[in-house]
Amino acid sequence: MAIARPVLMVELLMSADRVITAAEAAAIPVDPDVDWWSPATVVGHLSQVDLEVWLPRLELMVEARTDSARPSFAWWEPDADETRRAFGDLSTDDAAARLLASRTSLLLRVRDLSDDDWSARADHDTFGPIDVEGLMLQVLAHDEEHRASLLLGRPEL
Repeated sequence: MAIARPVLMVELLMSADRVITAAEAAAIPVDPDVDWWSPATVVGHLSQVDLEVWLPRLELMVEARTDSARPSFAWWEPDADETRRAFGDLSTDDAAARLLASRTSLLLRVRDLSDDDWSARADHDTFGPIDVEGLMLQVLAHDEEHRASLLLGRPEL
């Protein structure tokens, strides 16, 4: 069953808001034996993934729609230390502003897709064949994974 594009767009925005809210409320334990990301780093990471993973993959899918070869994507993991360096000194408010800006870019791109673009597909090493809707559902799942870690007080890398 297909999910209406406007519903997905609202969910993408609300998901970012839920992560930010969880980051603002997160009580991360100080444990010298565990190298957690700060709440701001988690939120900054999501902005990074919007700009470095989701948007470029969406563009590749749309560009390939007119070709016979679909793009193929591998699992992407950030370097934990680089991510910590990039976002660790940000306040949660600054990280939130970055996430809202990157998510707005993603939403504007999704909004501008034609019906043909919406049907673009790719192959993912982990998820198998994926269309634009499926890619957006992966955005939401990724957000939720990090929101849950914030709610549990264990922002896992």
